[in-house]
Amino acid sequence: MSVADRFPYGKAPFFLTAVAVVSTLFVLYTQGRKAASKPDLTLAIFAPNHVESYQKAIDAFERRRGVKVSLQLVHNRALQTRLQNAMLAGTEVPDLVEMGAGEISFFTRGPLKDVGFVDLTDRLEREGLRSRLVESRLSIWSSRERVFALPHDVHPVGLMYRADLVEALGIDVSTLTTWDAFVEAGRRVRQDLDGDGVIDRYMIDMPSSAFWGLGILLLQQDVPLFDQKGNITFDQPKTVDTIVWYLQQTQSADRIAFECGWGQSLLKAMSDGLALFYFAPDWRTQTTMMDMPRLKGKLKVMPLPAWQPGGRRTSVWGGSGLAIPRSNPNVELAWEFAKVLYFDKQALGERFKYTGLLPPLKDAWDSAEFNEPKPFFSGQRLGTVYAELAREAPADWSTPYKTQAEGKVSEVFLRSVLFYKENGEKGLREFVTRELASARALLQKDIDRNVFAKE
Repeated sequence: MSVADRFPYGKAPFFLTAVAVVSTLFVLYTQGRKAASKPDLTLAIFAPNHVESYQKAIDAFERRRGVKVSLQLVHNRALQTRLQNAMLAGTEVPDLVEMGAGEISFFTRGPLKDVGFVDLTDRLEREGLRSRLVESRLSIWSSRERVFALPHDVHPVGLMYRADLVEALGIDVSTLTTWDAFVEAGRRVRQDLDGDGVIDRYMIDMPSSAFWGLGILLLQQDVPLFDQKGNITFDQPKTVDTIVWYLQQTQSADRIAFECGWGQSLLKAMSDGLALFYFAPDWRTQTTMMDMPRLKGKLKVMPLPAWQPGGRRTSVWGGSGLAIPRSNPNVELAWEFAKVLYFDKQALGERFKYTGLLPPLKDAWDSAEFNEPKPFFSGQRLGTVYAELAREAPADWSTPYKTQAEGKVSEVFLRSVLFYKENGEKGLREFVTRELASARALLQKDIDRNVFAKE
């Protein structure tokens, strides 16, 4: 007689009980295995091109420290949303998080004591690390002059241009040292090549509606949307000057700019030579090499023209940074690992070779990889070019209202486009000035409603 036959309640209850016992034992076993293999640190990132180099750093760190580090690749939007929700709910979060520029703003809406990330300000000073970094890059990851993340990159902006066409047209880029000189050359470049009445060549790609083009030029003039204390700064004469200039180049009858877009439209515009010059932070040179192999040897990079002779010839566009949640039980271990990722000169040199992203660690720029010629860009040493620009990188201060401010300035620009089309330049400056003042007042009203941010 089998065990099931001897079970007092019958075979069916016996097998149900057996399944329940086995399932319980299996769950306990797997949970034990999971607990035993739980990593000492978990790093969540959103950039696929960081995975390979980070995994090398992880392997070396694990061997040296005798710990286990888990690397998680998560879509940027999902990472931001999940992190926000987890912090609000007080549930488990990664031990280190790499975020995109501007995303830290959500977490700095309230008093500094309530920010969910470790304040790195004193650590950077105490260990002598702050002076080794491009100081302006800390602005993106700061709130009220306290630093909550390490900058991963600088992303200085130059102009990428079709060197073959520019040289064939007899343009000497060494003379394009100011935007006035650039515009003058652009007027000569504008041309209907096939006589059909449609302009086939423009000087530069500039968006006629998106904020990023205007934002780059404002930062070049030291006009961030906010200062380091979170005060609104966009309503000033330089902003008016920049918007009026931008309207002239993108909307006037003799405009030198065309909006080439992104993706396939951008690829075709660059291939056809529809525009000769393109705003190019370091990351854009890398994507161009991957997306446009047919342009190999036809491109070069130059500094931005300055607004005034001898002025700044670069700006910044984008960025990412590494933060440590305060709920992390292993803050010191996470900090040591963060320094391995962001302050290892040899690793940063190797990383630049494959990503083209210039790190903010200034003493890393002496590594050989930053001086290697890039055949795709006519043999230019892009690392050296961007390192020189990075020394002038402007600050771009972060606040919880930065995205909202970008929207306000974009609205001002779009209303100015309509005014310009109807009235030309008559009364334009006064109109832009009034619109900026109104945008500031509306944004300030929203800011003043945030009683939780009052220290």
